Amino acid sequence: MLDEIKKNAKNFIPKPVTENDIIVFETTVGTFKAKFYNDAAPNHCLNFKKLANSGFYDGTRFHRVIPNFMIQGGDILSRDGNKNNDGTGSPGWTIDAEFNDIKHKRGVLSMARSSNPNSAGSQFFICVTDQPHLDGKYTAFGKVTDKIGIIDHIVNTPTEKKYVIETSLKSIPENENKENFIRLIHPNTKQVMFYKIPANREKTEYYREMINKLRSDNPVVPVIIKTVRVVNKDKS
Repeated sequence: MLDEIKKNAKNFIPKPVTENDIIVFETTVGTFKAKFYNDAAPNHCLNFKKLANSGFYDGTRFHRVIPNFMIQGGDILSRDGNKNNDGTGSPGWTIDAEFNDIKHKRGVLSMARSSNPNSAGSQFFICVTDQPHLDGKYTAFGKVTDKIGIIDHIVNTPTEKKYVIETSLKSIPENENKENFIRLIHPNTKQVMFYKIPANREKTEYYREMINKLRSDNPVVPVIIKTVRVVNKDKS
């Protein structure tokens, strides 16, 4: 199924981006709109339109949400139900960097990438607050223009990391066998956190699962991108 989606996206030929184009994000928590900065990043804008209007983004999730920073989506692997590979997917091609003068202010859309500047593919992020340290290092290509409060709602969705921290125990109860617990270290405070191993779970397996969740900015309750479409604002 995923291969077919990628194939359809690759073969899809979008119409050129115009100043009347708007991006419509329909999610499970609401719909918001954005505009392109086509003059600043024409290749990225066209690539995004290609992916959006081919249906590539439909059913994907915002797999990374960090309060006071950004929300990230666009990974086709976020459709497969395996959160462990979220953030590693691509459409099968990359776009060379188009670093520009657009500032990474609140609401700005920019392309995610690896350490290679020319590795952007389909994953994008939206700044929830101003992020000047990203300026000139990531390709900004658009900005939210309507219902920006929805990205605030998304970024405040409880993550797996938050859930793990909030459900921890400060110590093992006196009447409990310590062998029935695992211990983790809080990533910020460095305090020890304890968790009772569920019945019928193997200790090492449970430990690895909880470690992965502690490192995860993935929402506990998925925020799904139902559709993303680039449409003419005069016809929307």
